[in-house]
Amino acid sequence: MRTAPGGLSARAPLGEWPLMRARRLVLVDDHALVRRGLASLLATEGRYEVVGEAGSGEQAIEIVQALAPDVVLLDLSLPGIDGLETLRRLRRLPGCPRLLILSMHDEAHIVAQALADGADGYLLKDSMDDELFQAIEAVLRGQRFVAGAIDRGRVAESQVRPSTLTAREHEVLQLIARGLTTQEVADRLVISPHTATRHRANLMQKLDAHNQVELVRVAAARGLIVLDGTGRSTDAT
Repeated sequence: MRTAPGGLSARAPLGEWPLMRARRLVLVDDHALVRRGLASLLATEGRYEVVGEAGSGEQAIEIVQALAPDVVLLDLSLPGIDGLETLRRLRRLPGCPRLLILSMHDEAHIVAQALADGADGYLLKDSMDDELFQAIEAVLRGQRFVAGAIDRGRVAESQVRPSTLTAREHEVLQLIARGLTTQEVADRLVISPHTATRHRANLMQKLDAHNQVELVRVAAARGLIVLDGTGRSTDAT
């Protein structure tokens, strides 16, 4: 196994599985302990093979391109590019695998945005032991899976649309949400301060925000970024 640091469906009858190859999975979570727990749980079934792990969005994209798995289990709280942006980039890959979000976040707007941006399913970490295999089998069949504990009515009411931001604007937005200044954003992305300022202006226009605080608040409310308990994006590094 390669490791980088750092709609419901019933189960198929067991008699069908010996005729099928093991399903290849990649696990994406920034906590190695979570990945080990997932791998151990998946190993109890014998029908899945964990072929790769990643601790960040960038590593996930590299590994998925190299290994072409059947399913990616993707956390939303990641260092570097967050899980939502990782989801969008994976969805654009040729031969994209099934993308199953595995997150602690049950907020309707975040679930709705993930589904709008291409997630095949959304599973909560709290219900992983009960619903993991059901979720994987559902997305492999081309069915959408949403965890039973999630209020689907509120998700439907969120009425979000796929993000219209460019990949670069998503990067700038995440860095702004982490509290970086214009100069720091420019240094991190190796662009000029003028270009960073232009991206911020475009973001404010697209999200109808009038200052940086409002920009972050609106982006979080629309599920474009995931904030931690401090009000900042999930990676503070």
